[in-house]
Amino acid sequence: MPDRELRHMRRTELVEIILALKQSEDRLRAENAALSAQLQERQIHIENAGSIAQAALELNKVFEAAQAAADEYVASVLAANKNTDAAASALRAQAEAEAQQILAQAQTEAANLKARTQQQCDAETEAVARKRAQTEADCKAMLARTQQEIQQRRAAFDRRASELLDGYHSTEFLPEERAK
Repeated sequence: MPDRELRHMRRTELVEIILALKQSEDRLRAENAALSAQLQERQIHIENAGSIAQAALELNKVFEAAQAAADEYVASVLAANKNTDAAASALRAQAEAEAQQILAQAQTEAANLKARTQQQCDAETEAVARKRAQTEADCKAMLARTQQEIQQRRAAFDRRASELLDGYHSTEFLPEERAK
């Protein structure tokens, strides 16, 4: 890709290209390590084979595998450069879709929480209203019993006072009567 095209790209595009190249490089490094291990294994086979012709055939396979890996690397770099914009758009669309899904889920959960809270509040309000009505009824009953008890005590007091006054007036030793 020419330097002019790279200079006109945005940072996100450049970062995506670098990321794609880094991933490709990591994959190729792993593949290179695997091929190196195979090469080491083949070198052991060559030593064990003892035949120059057989060693040449095995080396030829190693070179073919290395050439195939190099061709694949070049192809992946070219493909990564072409697919960078498409991948970025797809990733952006996926992120927006996920954001919408998360928002919808949060709104649903909020609505459910609000409904549950309202139900609890209504239930507690109803329980408080029942408790208040019961308390008022209990208070009225206590007031009625208290008023009845006061009336009974007043009547008992009045009877006792009348009895005492009647007894006092009927007594012969009244000081008022002696003075007469």
